[in-house]
Amino acid sequence: MKTQQAPYQAHLFVCTKTRGDQRKSCGDGDNPDLKTILKDEVKQRGWKSAVRVSEASCLGVCDAGPNIMIYPQKIWLSGVTRADVPKILELVGSLVSESA
Repeated sequence: MKTQQAPYQAHLFVCTKTRGDQRKSCGDGDNPDLKTILKDEVKQRGWKSAVRVSEASCLGVCDAGPNIMIYPQKIWLSGVTRADVPKILELVGSLVSESA
């Protein structure tokens, strides 16, 4: 096993887990699109080498979802909607510029 430092200044984990309408989950509604939207915005802003957007399965707090975790900053966002994307990008931009 090789251990190395992560190459990204910020890594967004977007939960897209769905429970098939059995109970509330992060993948309900338009949340699966959040990952795509964030990924596209990161690319358009030229942050691709500094910011990674990944799909995550269950983060364990479905009732608070949709959820996004940002690491290594240990930031947890809950109840995220498309309307929150500009605020998320502003936050991520501040993290990237702080670390640059």
